[in-house]
Amino acid sequence: MGLSPANPRPADGTALAGAPLERASLAVVVVHGRDQDPQWMLENLVLQLDLPHAAFILPEAENNTWYPGRFFDREAENEPWVRRALACCTRAVGLAEAAGVPVERIALAGFSQGACLVAELLAREPRPYAAAAILTGGLFGTEEEVHVPRGSLDGLPMLITGHLDDDWVPVPRVERTAQLFREAHARVELAIHDDPEHQINEDEVAAVRRLLVEAGAR
Repeated sequence: MGLSPANPRPADGTALAGAPLERASLAVVVVHGRDQDPQWMLENLVLQLDLPHAAFILPEAENNTWYPGRFFDREAENEPWVRRALACCTRAVGLAEAAGVPVERIALAGFSQGACLVAELLAREPRPYAAAAILTGGLFGTEEEVHVPRGSLDGLPMLITGHLDDDWVPVPRVERTAQLFREAHARVELAIHDDPEHQINEDEVAAVRRLLVEAGAR
């Protein structure tokens, strides 16, 4: 699986991989982290999932970074970059919809900065997605700014992970994010790994695969 002729790169830099969108069992928007790109997510997540009939849409940040600060900084300090990044994620979802994939067959997945963007997109614009994986990330803002998502997520299957001793993503914010999504009626699986590396580990890959297979990917 790669950036095949069947899935050319659109003009805005977003990469497409896997099955053609029109024939995909599931479309998955996959959002990279700081100092990464779509190729990193292909190598560290998408290829390892081994879901050849799924389509993957991988947006790319300018200069490989979505926003300048930490996700737990005051929200205003990361604007207008977060707003622009969320718009990019929304456009990636729109690529699948334009190909005839209903939102109920679109999943979201992100790592680090990408995970934070997936969380924030769901919080600001709840839609009946097939599933969501937030790998080492959480909702934006200071402790005072973090809030329950704006609408019900109505049983959305979610995987939320964190890593002990990860300086970039504190476990208490990961846990609070999981609780807030549960309060918004998402069906959340929370996994905190005893792994100090800022990475996607084998257990997370396996958990994402289970999540996507249950959502209809193959």
